[in-house]
Amino acid sequence: MRGSTLFLILSSITLAQTTQPGKAPSRALTIQLRASSARVQMNDEMKVSVFFRSPDTVTVWNALWWGGSTGLELEIFDSSGRQQKHAVAPSEPIPPDLTGKDALISIGGNVFARFDSRFVVKELFPSPGRYTMKCLYTSPLSRDYFRGRTIWGKEDGQIESTPFFIFVDK
Repeated sequence: MRGSTLFLILSSITLAQTTQPGKAPSRALTIQLRASSARVQMNDEMKVSVFFRSPDTVTVWNALWWGGSTGLELEIFDSSGRQQKHAVAPSEPIPPDLTGKDALISIGGNVFARFDSRFVVKELFPSPGRYTMKCLYTSPLSRDYFRGRTIWGKEDGQIESTPFFIFVDK
């Protein structure tokens, strides 16, 4: 009896800390980063895929690419946790139509957004070893940027993919 009472109290405290009444969960939108292989060689080419997912329908700006105005960053850390600079320069894509036509995409449930990038391994990793990769996304636009169409905006905060390991051989 005491054990179940303690469990109920701890559960209530945990739930009270994770969600506030009347607010949607702040993690409705997630990003996932995948690589074509977990073990690569320095001269290999690898594909890196980014997925934007949400259990509920979320609208995002359709400028999905690395760096610059898109708010998407690729981070790489060596085995001791130091962030590695990589040779992949952020690209500045031509933004989609800012009037709203074809500028937004809605994702949710089984509908997701995805893009793939191809890199030569040595562009991302300075030498053989074990690395961790993750992706960060912060929308560069405010929630009401597109005249009455609410999007996932900078007010919703930064989201981060789950890190994963890459082993780089010579």
